[in-house]
Amino acid sequence: MLVNLRALLVRLIDIILLRGGPEQLPASTGVLALAVVLNVGISALAYSLLSNTPNDWQTMLMVESVVALLGLRAAFSLANKPERFLQTATALFGTSALFMPIVIPMSTALMPYIVKPDPAVPTPAALGLLAMVVGFWLLIVQVRILRTAFEWHWIAALLFFFALNIASALAYGMIFGVPSGAT
Repeated sequence: MLVNLRALLVRLIDIILLRGGPEQLPASTGVLALAVVLNVGISALAYSLLSNTPNDWQTMLMVESVVALLGLRAAFSLANKPERFLQTATALFGTSALFMPIVIPMSTALMPYIVKPDPAVPTPAALGLLAMVVGFWLLIVQVRILRTAFEWHWIAALLFFFALNIASALAYGMIFGVPSGAT
């Protein structure tokens, strides 16, 4: 079991370093479930550490995960490639979970500058630049996963990535209304 987890971790790191694609991952519902649970768990930890999170972040996180899974499933069915769903979803959730230990401290450190910006106190340039680079790298990795899985041009994969995120926000808004922390 531990050997299999180590192999999965190595494959996910290869995907993050752009040396591999989702096709290298096992097509297993158990591995997908593990990746989703890890992603949700690490994201829940991130939300619990941040002080200015909405009260209903748990439901937001669940809706985001379910919409991503359903959106991927529907897209692969429409593209006539349903066999690629497990590996692609595992890659997306797994790489996102691996980025969270980097994103959490940066988000926590940048939150005071984002929530109540003070013109007299500028955002630390190095931290802001690092956050931008990490965020852009995560975007590149996830768009590359989608591009490889669907065999699309990178623009189509980028648009689909944003469509999944917008669909999550719309689904949450239609089901639960506007989040209490939003203005």
